[in-house]
This record gives sequence, C-alpha cells and structure tokens, in this order.
Amino acid sequence: MDEFNFDEIIDRRNTYSVKYAALKTLFGREDITPLWVADMEFRSPKCVRDILEKYVQSGIYGYDTEPPQMKPVIAQWELQEHGWKVDCDWISFIPGIVRGIGLAVNFFTEPGDKVVVQSPVYHPFTNVPLGNGRKVLRNPVKDGRMDLDHLESLLKAEGPVKMLILCNPHNPGGYIWSRGELESLAEICRRHGVLVISDEIHADLSLWGNRNICFASVSEAAAENSITFGAPSKTFNIPGFASSFSIIPNPELAQPFYKWLSANEFNCPSIFASLGMIAAFTEAKPWRDAAVKYIEGNILHLEEKFSAFRAGGEQLIEPVRPQSSYLVWLDCRNLLRRLAGRDGLKPEDQTLLEDYFVNKVKVGMNTGVMFGPEGLGHMRLNAACPRSLLDFELPEV
Repeated sequence: MDEFNFDEIIDRRNTYSVKYAALKTLFGREDITPLWVADMEFRSPKCVRDILEKYVQSGIYGYDTEPPQMKPVIAQWELQEHGWKVDCDWISFIPGIVRGIGLAVNFFTEPGDKVVVQSPVYHPFTNVPLGNGRKVLRNPVKDGRMDLDHLESLLKAEGPVKMLILCNPHNPGGYIWSRGELESLAEICRRHGVLVISDEIHADLSLWGNRNICFASVSEAAAENSITFGAPSKTFNIPGFASSFSIIPNPELAQPFYKWLSANEFNCPSIFASLGMIAAFTEAKPWRDAAVKYIEGNILHLEEKFSAFRAGGEQLIEPVRPQSSYLVWLDCRNLLRRLAGRDGLKPEDQTLLEDYFVNKVKVGMNTGVMFGPEGLGHMRLNAACPRSLLDFELPEV
C-alpha cells in the first residue's frame, strides 16, 4: 500500500469517529459528506502505526512511564521547523490543547476574571473561559490581521484583564501572523499584565512556502509572558491520542504550573500519546510534506469550483486561502443574501446557509457563527480529505 495515497477512501463509519457518529445529531441526516471536524481523512503515517502495533503485540498493557527521548524530540522539532531553541526544562506533556487551555484558565485566573479572544476564532477559546466562570472580551480580527489599536483600547477600558488566548496560526482564517504583529502583541500584553496563551496546533501545516512564527520566539516580552501549546495531532492525524505539550520559558510561570500539573497527574502521557509523538516527529516529516502538497491541490480545486459558482455576475462563495492548516474559511455572504432575498443580513439568516449546504449540497461543515458573531455568512470546510470528496455539486439559487 502506498503510504502517500491520499486519494484512498477509508470507511470510518462505525469506528467511533465523532465526525461520522454525530452527523444525525448535528445535521439531521447521515447521507452527507462530513467536512467539519478538524481531523484528516488520510491514513496516519506508517511509522506511527508500526510503533503502536509493536507495542500492542507485546500483549501487556501495564502502567507506563514517559519515554526519556520525548522532550528532546519536541525540542528538536521546534528548532528544525521554526528555528526556536527550546530547553527541555520548559516542556511538559498536556492531555490535549483544549484541556490545556482549561487547565491554564483555572490555574492562572479566577472566576470573574476577563479573558480576550480574537474572533472569529475556534469556539473553545470562548467556551472554555465562559464555562469556567470567566468573562470573555472580543478583539475582532480585521481584514485578516490583528486589530492592535482596538486591543489597546479594550485593555485600557476593561482592565484589569488576566489572559489573552492567541490562535497562532489563526483558526478558522488560516492566517499566519507577522513577526511585527506578534512583537506588538507581546509588548501590549506585558504592559497591561495580560498572560498570553498561544495555541500553535496548526503551526506545522504551513502552505505555499509560508512559515509560522512561534509567539514566544519573537521577543523577551513574548517569552517571559506566555504559555505555548503545541501538538503533533493535526499535523500527522493522531488527535485521538490526546498527545500535546506546553512550552513555558519563564520559570516563574512554569514551576508552579508544572508542579500543579504533576500533583494532579495531568502531565502523564499514555504510551500511545508518547510513542505516537516520538515516531511522528522523528520519522514522519516526508508524510507531512506530501500531505501539505496534496492539501494545497485540494484548496486550488475548491477555489476553481467556487469561482465558477456565480449568479448575477457575482461569485457567491469566496474562499479565504489559508496560509496554514487544511481548514478553509468560506465567505458565503453573497450566497446568503440571495437565499435571504435581501442585503441586510441578520443572525437568524445563518440557518438558511446551513440548510443549503446540508440538504442541497449534502455536505456537513462548521457554521460560521460558532466562531463568533463575525462569522455570520461564513462556513468552515475541512479540505484534508481525498479530492473526490470535494466533487460535490452546488445547486443554483
């Protein structure tokens, strides 16, 4: 079997895959193509499968320990991929990045504290603080860039603010932040006493020669006032292992947080998580590079499809080409205006867009408003799948 056969259709139904198991609940039907959950429809790298199969064949699944090479492997990957020199003492295992954000929110803030997100953004950034009794403030992304002037005004007006959760690169927009943006963000947050949590789970999937910049690497202000979360999960399609890590250069932040993680055994990886991470970071780079090229082709395929979907001389769906990740942010406002029969869009109009894609196109995607009110008239599509799954028809409206 060709390890890089990304055209292969793998039947994941009845395998406890949330992408398929939740179709009826979320979309009301199961006969649709699921392009929503952010995992790939590609078979995971052979080196990962091989190391786990070898462990399974041992036949004994007792208590395990963290392999001593895990942290050095992470440090080497960060240096190789991002030019960021990381000390192993800065690293800890984290049981998933959303869980890591939840742990950081609970450790570094108190109920009622304020947390900033840059919306539209991955919805747990909002849901986790709110679910833990914190107040969420929005600093909306403006034309694909950070609105740093608005952030400064927001922090002055709402202070004190305890935390900002940064999506680096951005999800759902796929934007890679510039070094200047990150440096300015670091200075603003340090000046106002705002701890930055940088989620860099999509950082290793940069497209078209782009390169993501690790937040903590841009300046002393960033390094001393941040927690970075990373993972091999999106890059190598192993999110089910909950294999993630944190990097904290500042010992005044790291030591008490890591002591608390250890006391509660939050820093203990399963053997699948640690072995899968080690194999991916040491052997699977060729697989990642091939997958990135295939995903780029999928995005071009989608751009051609949507370019031809027009009415009255206007393109009805305009995809935002991601600089990183396989998630494509679709601007469907022209389509929604036609579905609603008017120009002024209202939040309740989003259901018309959802109905069109589910019941006419037969595709399940994430609705834009789940990422914040700025997502009105948008949808998020997962392009990490065999190209044939993207050959859906777009009925006229």
